[in-house]
Amino acid sequence: MHKIFFSSLLLVTLTCSAKEPIVYVGGVAGIASLTEGSASQKFRVAGGGLYLHNNGWASLNQAQQQQVLAHFAGHPVGIELGYGTGHAAQAWATRCKTGYLDLGIHPTFITANAFDGNNLPTVEGWQNYTAALRQQGVPEATLILPTFEYANFGPNIATLSKNMVSQRTDFQAIISLAGGIVLDCPPGFFFSREENYRAWMLDALRWTHAKGLKCVWITSPHASGVKFGTDTERCLKFFQSQGIMPDMIAVENYTANPPPGYVNVVGREDIPATALGVGWDLVNRILPSLKASAPVQKKNEPKPESSR
Repeated sequence: MHKIFFSSLLLVTLTCSAKEPIVYVGGVAGIASLTEGSASQKFRVAGGGLYLHNNGWASLNQAQQQQVLAHFAGHPVGIELGYGTGHAAQAWATRCKTGYLDLGIHPTFITANAFDGNNLPTVEGWQNYTAALRQQGVPEATLILPTFEYANFGPNIATLSKNMVSQRTDFQAIISLAGGIVLDCPPGFFFSREENYRAWMLDALRWTHAKGLKCVWITSPHASGVKFGTDTERCLKFFQSQGIMPDMIAVENYTANPPPGYVNVVGREDIPATALGVGWDLVNRILPSLKASAPVQKKNEPKPESSR
């Protein structure tokens, strides 16, 4: 008589796809709407986070800032600061302390656009910037991440295929020191660019995840207008088709002085083209739908051994 013991049978089973990205919402134009609890109620109940762009946050008075923080108490917070070296690094570190940490904000991550204006940061420069923020009290648990806009600038277009993250040891060192990367590629802009641009972004995300590090994707409207949500969904579907997905998504606008009729303000969750509208659609419909449609994976389970 044979007894069957299930110790290493290979079974084909359905497994859940990776955890859904955490969604953060903020921006510059229309940030005052975050002071209204009703503007983000469903988004917050669904676990949505707060994204504080320094230009927008600085435009609010102290009372408004406290209102925003009260509504988002207990929710994850991301902060976007500027980048610099030397005295500029110290200035940004001081701003981080006085404008955020002293208000009781404990950010999950801080992003700094180290490539702003087609700047090329050095590993040493990034180390010094990070050290300056830590010295002002940024917790070790908070990721301080570089926003990689290298591929966004015209002078780099011709050589993108030779300067991918997987090919550049300096890029790799900065990302490794930071614990991750931020990709700032507006979805409409993403699809309007050449194939090498998309390949660069995919390579950056793949390399980062292959090293076990985190990726934040910033989705902003650029020229999408009323198609902001549609373009965001299209971009995420493209990422999924390539077998990758960011760990966190920041929905924001950068517009300090919006033109009349600007539809992509931070706004309200019940208005589709606003940042909050896109954020709510992400947590309520888009991300759950993508998770449900993710390819089936195989998982090794115990197989039987026989014993007499």
